[in-house]
Amino acid sequence: MASSSNDATIHIFHFKNNTEIMQDAVMIPLKVLRGHSIKSMEGVKNIIFHPKQPWIFSTGSDGKVLLWTWRVG
Repeated sequence: MASSSNDATIHIFHFKNNTEIMQDAVMIPLKVLRGHSIKSMEGVKNIIFHPKQPWIFSTGSDGKVLLWTWRVG
């Protein structure tokens, strides 16, 4: 799971939804990605996961389109 923000960061989380009805879901922060700049009080505009690769694409108000990759394992 990932979220983007006007502070020009992308936060990556591990999300585990428990099957037990009495247990809450767990969200663990994994990484903060920084590469965009703030323009006109806006940062990262959009993020999308690649459907098959461990990649995230992001667009920012700074006009950049970034590809974020990481190694699984």
